[in-house]
Amino acid sequence: MKDEVRLAKAKVSSFERSAGDRLGVATTMANAPAREGLKMAVSPPNMSGTLRNVGAVLLVSPDPFTGVPGVALLTASYAMKGREAAKVASLATETAQAIRTIRELKMLL
Repeated sequence: MKDEVRLAKAKVSSFERSAGDRLGVATTMANAPAREGLKMAVSPPNMSGTLRNVGAVLLVSPDPFTGVPGVALLTASYAMKGREAAKVASLATETAQAIRTIRELKMLL
């Protein structure tokens, strides 16, 4: 009986902590700057896509002088494609790979 009471108290305490954490996250996410910061961390802006779109608009425009900058922006967008900002998922993958490499090196010693 004593163990059941202790287990019930632990479950209630755990539920209380998790509910408090959820409330804290919900309160923080109601803040617009925090929401924007999280969005930028999870999915950073894609500069190559922006350059490609602007370059295409300049090429399509009827003015003959906008063609040269349009081609330059399109070329720059493809050159920048490999330099996109790191996302949270890619950072986690790289960290896991580094930890795996360190463990393998420790096993060799």
